Amino acid sequence: MKSFMSMFYKSNKFLILLLFIVLGSAANIFAQRAEKIEKLKMDFIAEKLNLSTQTANDFWPVYNEYDNAKQILFSKFRAQKQNEKDDLQAVEHRMEREKEFLELREKYINRFSKILTPVQLSDLHRAERDFKNLVLRKIKR
Repeated sequence: MKSFMSMFYKSNKFLILLLFIVLGSAANIFAQRAEKIEKLKMDFIAEKLNLSTQTANDFWPVYNEYDNAKQILFSKFRAQKQNEKDDLQAVEHRMEREKEFLELREKYINRFSKILTPVQLSDLHRAERDFKNLVLRKIKR
């Protein structure tokens, strides 16, 4: 009986180790794809805005900060939305979220305006939207 328990324990240990390896590989593949998409997004936006080397050096740290803040806000919105019912309070929360997003955009538009030309600034939102649409079309295929 002892040998069976020992063998059972060892096989479970092996399965757990195998599971961790598989999950780690999947996480690594996902991270690589996310990095690849992020690189494509940077190239796409840089091309659409026709960024010079100096402008790009000034722009990307601010843009990455903005993008991270935007993602945090969207995550917060998703979490709140899951807990909401369809009532007046939900409408008020939605309006509050839209106001927060607008304030975030306003803050960063002021920062971007010190780096980008008015034309580039105007093209930034369009470039983000076009990239999102391009990715969605690729996913659908």
